[in-house]
Amino acid sequence: MFKQDEFDDDKDALTQFYRNHGYLDFGIKDVKYEHPSPSTMALQFNIYEGKQYKVGSISFTNTTLLDTNAVRLDYKPGPDPKLEPGHSDWLRSWSLNRSFTMKTGSVFTPDGLNKDMTALEDFYGSQGHIDVQRGLTLRADQIPNVDAGTMDLEFQVDEGQKIQVEQINIRGNVKTKDKVIRRELAIAPGEVFDMVRVKTSKQRLEGLDYFDKVDLQPEPVDPPIPGRKNLSVDVEEKDTGKFTLGAGLNSDAGLVAFAEVTQGNFDLFHPPYFTGGGQKLRLLIQLGTQQQDYEVDFTEPWFLNRKLALGVSLYRSQLNYESPNNIYDESRTGARFSLTRALGSDFLIGSVSYTIEDVGIQLNSGWHDWEPNFPNGYISPNVPSDILSQTGDHLFHRLGASLAYDTRNSSKLPNHGQRTELDPEFDLGDTTFYKLEAKSEWYFPGVFKGHVLEVLGRAGIADSLSGGDVPFYDRYYLGGLYSLRGFGFRNIGPRDPTYGSINPNMPDEPIGGDSFWFGSLEYSIPILEKESGPSVRLALFYDAGSVGAGPLSFSGNFNDDYGIGLRLDIPHLGPLRLDYGIPITHDQYNGASGKFQFGVGYTRGF
Repeated sequence: MFKQDEFDDDKDALTQFYRNHGYLDFGIKDVKYEHPSPSTMALQFNIYEGKQYKVGSISFTNTTLLDTNAVRLDYKPGPDPKLEPGHSDWLRSWSLNRSFTMKTGSVFTPDGLNKDMTALEDFYGSQGHIDVQRGLTLRADQIPNVDAGTMDLEFQVDEGQKIQVEQINIRGNVKTKDKVIRRELAIAPGEVFDMVRVKTSKQRLEGLDYFDKVDLQPEPVDPPIPGRKNLSVDVEEKDTGKFTLGAGLNSDAGLVAFAEVTQGNFDLFHPPYFTGGGQKLRLLIQLGTQQQDYEVDFTEPWFLNRKLALGVSLYRSQLNYESPNNIYDESRTGARFSLTRALGSDFLIGSVSYTIEDVGIQLNSGWHDWEPNFPNGYISPNVPSDILSQTGDHLFHRLGASLAYDTRNSSKLPNHGQRTELDPEFDLGDTTFYKLEAKSEWYFPGVFKGHVLEVLGRAGIADSLSGGDVPFYDRYYLGGLYSLRGFGFRNIGPRDPTYGSINPNMPDEPIGGDSFWFGSLEYSIPILEKESGPSVRLALFYDAGSVGAGPLSFSGNFNDDYGIGLRLDIPHLGPLRLDYGIPITHDQYNGASGKFQFGVGYTRGF
């Protein structure tokens, strides 16, 4: 249906498209309306493209702080010692060179000019010259040369006075303590009024997700003090508590109902409301046909008044789906304590942890060791010895660490960046052993808009340090929704050596391996995407991997699959995954028929 307002918007969008590709003289000369049928209309645009303008000369007036060479393509530090690599002035000039997008010879666009004005504001703002703002003390005169098809740029700057921060005034925080806001600020009283750090502070406060609105602005000092201004931090708080009831269905764990309470701005020491301290609390209960979970998670992001996150988790899980043949049920009860912090960069995160955990293994009815069968003697076991030897409860002290580098642009559906993680663990208990895992996920934009390529790889080894072997419940398995999707959950792994002709009673139950590797490629495309409505994506994937019996057995036992999937994002229900995987290469314990997998999430849990 033709709508005049949408048609006008389309004409504006077409004009904007051409001008943002350098065609500044573009114009729509005429539009013809044709009616090939009574119910349709064809539109024919008669346009004038004109020349594509490029940037000519770039000059500056009234600048004393700015190294004008910094906006050149062939930028090199000048003879001034302040502009030698490593000096703060050189770093600012180098940053300006990177952020100043339109240099001589570049296509001239209004959007590019806007970015360059922002780069100049940031350059001066980082040195306390906060009054350098476009339209007031920063102007760009555009001088077109129609014959040459170039646009000369002359930037006029009034550098003004360097300003320092006198006070920081926080307003609007009714529940949130002042210290929770101040500790996120990258600037303090007495320092140079660095507007880049003010922007960083704003981003940090918005990232807390405590506020509907965050505004940081310079304001005059009363009474005035030359060279000084206050920083005003104005916030509008929002509700940070959430209570959720729901149900889910998973191809591995079955049907699960859950209740969850979260408070993102918790305060353990502020009864009776327990809000405003910047801590995080999560209470979770999950009850299902194959799984029961009880969990309490507490995080203090500024432990000992340092940007060091203390995490405490108490948990109890009953898992009745870990055994493909339903031989045993597994329970895990424990407490985990962790310390996490950024290591010189917000992208590099380090963590150490201590976990005390009880693992319980109980055989289900019908599974046994040697059974009497008079008068014919005994029936041989129908449970692998690795599982039989671990029945009962086992207490472990687990010492772990993690080093992660994360540059993903989203945690829900990234299309750029990567996360790489190294996780060593040392376990003390009935058996002393170690585990070492490496994981990496990379995301790339696809061929067309909205397309995403995901490349994933994982590997791990485990080995006993006290003789014997790693307990089967801490070994590696593959298969299921989050690894090889053409195979059943945990169906890829070594079996008991007596399986088959040696012991006809022995099932083909996987007992896990001490090493594994796994890789996956997935390409997804949007089918339906609405900002505030449902979204549907189609995915094509390939998975490959193997599990070895020994700690360095990475060859052999190769399995792979390919398949197709849907990613659904339904309002109030969240993202869902539905995959159908078909084995390509499989071992003797798995068939060639495909598997249907379904669960929660756009991307697989890391």
